[in-house]
Amino acid sequence: MTRIAHLSDTHFDGGPARAKRLRRVLDAVHDLADIDAIVVTGDIADHGEVAEYQQFSELMETELPTLVVPGNHDRRQDMAHFMTPARQERFDSVQTVGDVTIIGLDSLIEGEDAGYLNAVTVEFANEATAASPGPVVLALHHPPVAIGHSVMDGLGLRNADDLRDLIEANDSVIGMFTGHVHCAVATTFAGRPMLGAPGIVSTMHLVEQPDQIADDSALPGLAVHTIDPSQRITTRFHTLSPEEDPAHKVGL
Repeated sequence: MTRIAHLSDTHFDGGPARAKRLRRVLDAVHDLADIDAIVVTGDIADHGEVAEYQQFSELMETELPTLVVPGNHDRRQDMAHFMTPARQERFDSVQTVGDVTIIGLDSLIEGEDAGYLNAVTVEFANEATAASPGPVVLALHHPPVAIGHSVMDGLGLRNADDLRDLIEANDSVIGMFTGHVHCAVATTFAGRPMLGAPGIVSTMHLVEQPDQIADDSALPGLAVHTIDPSQRITTRFHTLSPEEDPAHKVGL
C-alpha cells in the first residue's frame, strides 16, 4: 500500500492566518502514521513573492517525501529561491514512493489563470513515465475537465488533448491529482481517475455567487489517496472540524 496526502491552494500572503490553516492540515497529516508522501498541487503563494515561498518552505519542513507543482498564482523566478526547477526553469519533477512514481507537471502560464502543458513538460512526462518500473500518478494544478462552475471551467487546462494523448500512450498512468478549484473533485479523464484536493485557503461555494467564488471562512481540508497492490486508488476527503482548527475559532 502507498498512502499519499494531497494538499492544494495554500495561497500564502505573508500573514499568519493562512499559515495557521496549513499548519493544522499538516498536523492532521502527521497524526496519520501511515502517510508515505505529500503532494501539493499549486497556488503555493498568492502573489508569487519570495517571502510567501519562504513562509511555505519553513512550514513544509518534513521528513516525508514531498512533491510540489506551481499554480496560476505562482511565479517561477521567486519560487526557485526555495524549490529547484527540473530543467529549463520549469517545475516538472519526479518522486518515487514505494513502487509508485509521482510525476509533477508544470501547467503555469505566467500572468494568466488558465493552464497549459508546453512541449518541454510533455516530453518530460513521457520520458519519466517510460522510465518508471511501476504505476504512475500525474500531479498538476489545472484540471483537464470541466467541474460545473461557469468561472472555473474557463480557467482549466487549455491543452487537455495533449494530456489525454500522453495518458492513452502510457498504460502505467493510473490517475491524476489536481488542484485549482478549491474543492474536492472526483471524476475520470482519459479513462483514469482524476482527483482534486480541497482548498486550504478557502472552499469554493457550492452555489455560484457573482461577488465571491470561494468562502475563506470554510475550514481547510485535504485528500488522502491510498494505492493498493492492484493499482486501485481509494480517496478519502477530509475537512478539519472547528475543534481541530483554533485559528477558525478566533475568526482567522
